[in-house]
Amino acid sequence: MMQELIQFGMVTAIAIIGYFLKMVHSDVRKNTEDAGKLKGKIELVEQESRLKYQAIQEQTQLEIKNLARSVAELSDAVKQLIINR
Repeated sequence: MMQELIQFGMVTAIAIIGYFLKMVHSDVRKNTEDAGKLKGKIELVEQESRLKYQAIQEQTQLEIKNLARSVAELSDAVKQLIINR
């Protein structure tokens, strides 16, 4: 009888430990999957940011070129006004 109680207690303890190990394993797997998904999202946001930065940089360079052209035209117009006076 005592041996059966000890055996029952051991089986119960092993079952409880097994249940908690299964829970831990499930949580670790889920967290690993979530981490992978979040890493993918972060990489996508980084790529979008780089593309937007590049587009802004190109637009800024274009605006600077246009501004330089306008300043050069204005400078030529001022020179012509000075010469024609």
